[in-house]
Amino acid sequence: MIKQKNKKIICGVIIIIVLLAVDQISKQIISINNVNITILPNILEIQTIHNNGGAFGVGQGNIVMFIVTNLVVLGLIIRFICLQKDFMDNSTLYILCVILAGGFGNLIDRVVRGYVVDFINVFPSLNFPIFNLADIYITLGWIFLAFIFATYTYKEIKNIKR
Repeated sequence: MIKQKNKKIICGVIIIIVLLAVDQISKQIISINNVNITILPNILEIQTIHNNGGAFGVGQGNIVMFIVTNLVVLGLIIRFICLQKDFMDNSTLYILCVILAGGFGNLIDRVVRGYVVDFINVFPSLNFPIFNLADIYITLGWIFLAFIFATYTYKEIKNIKR
């Protein structure tokens, strides 16, 4: 019989695989078709971009730095999960798996293609950075993780004051 801790890890791996597949399939479809579609004028466009840098175009052309940074951060998250899996609640584990899926999605792009495929363009007239599903996984994951940590800290402080 599979232990409860191992079930959590298996569920986490499934989350990573599913989200990674959705990310990579979407990038493949966008890349093959070189899609440029306006869905809602001045609000949402699908526009194929090859990003050689990081968020907001930082570090253009420095692919090795981004690959190394990705590997280090992903390795730290995996190490944290391995060390803390007995103490971690499901929501924290699964949110970390969402972040891992995003990190692996962009890492695969950098290693295989030499750039990240970005295609979601919100508010194009504001010149907001174009992003992809992996970026959404990473951003929402860190936001939810910050919320969990803030909630936990608030509860701990409240308990100390009692």
